[in-house]
Amino acid sequence: MIPQLITVRIRRPQGRVIRIWIPVVPVLLLLSPLLILGALVVGLACLMYRVNPLRALATGWRVLWAMSGTRVDVEQGNTALLVNIR
Repeated sequence: MIPQLITVRIRRPQGRVIRIWIPVVPVLLLLSPLLILGALVVGLACLMYRVNPLRALATGWRVLWAMSGTRVDVEQGNTALLVNIR
């Protein structure tokens, strides 16, 4: 299943916690012009390095599909960052 929500939690040194919920689909819709430009650049790079663009697209889609359930937790000193992809 494609990810629907990204949750970011930041714990600051003072002990205060900041939570941010990012819905994936509306963000993708807002960034779609940049995504189209990025797809063109990736397509040109695929042609330049002689990689099958359809296979690269399929591989990218599979990586995006597999990201659901990913959890990244980074802690340094008193500051912590947690990214949870649902």
